[in-house]
Amino acid sequence: MGLVKLRFKSVSEIVGNDDVGLLVLVTEDERRQLTIVCDKSMVYQFGLRTANVPVKNKLLPEVLWQIVCRNVQTPFKVVINDLVDGQYKTLLYNTDILQAYPVRASDGVLLAYIAQMPVYIEEQLLLRQSVPHNEQSTNVSIPVNVLSDEMLQKALDKAISEENYEQASHLLEEQRRRERKEHKS
Repeated sequence: MGLVKLRFKSVSEIVGNDDVGLLVLVTEDERRQLTIVCDKSMVYQFGLRTANVPVKNKLLPEVLWQIVCRNVQTPFKVVINDLVDGQYKTLLYNTDILQAYPVRASDGVLLAYIAQMPVYIEEQLLLRQSVPHNEQSTNVSIPVNVLSDEMLQKALDKAISEENYEQASHLLEEQRRRERKEHKS
């Protein structure tokens, strides 16, 4: 399994949806980008760090990381290694004792940002889920398989109302794929 290193690029809110945000990570050469859907709280947490708010060193993640660093001299990394039911499977990986701790993808990226630890993704997953990165683009592309069921339905309704039948067909196929998978379980 080959791993590709990513770095945090930006966080943004989805226009028209106050509850959801997007984390954008890019490859080191900035040719590919991966978008992770996150909640409003995570958008706020990243906003505190990217705005360099003075109080950030007293926030719980920073304080806990300082404690970990003082007591454990072990290098860690974050590894995104799968996508299951629209959620990236992510591990906080202790590289000395080879122990992995499951973590929500957005939390893993936040911790990596705070601790300046590397973030990696399984190469085949990156190839499936990423899109070309364009620095000048104001739009962010996300694969439909990472949308929640609710977001998928809203996107489908919007595509139909705008008479974008090609997009509606694509979204409907994703919805049906999920339903088939659910019935098999």
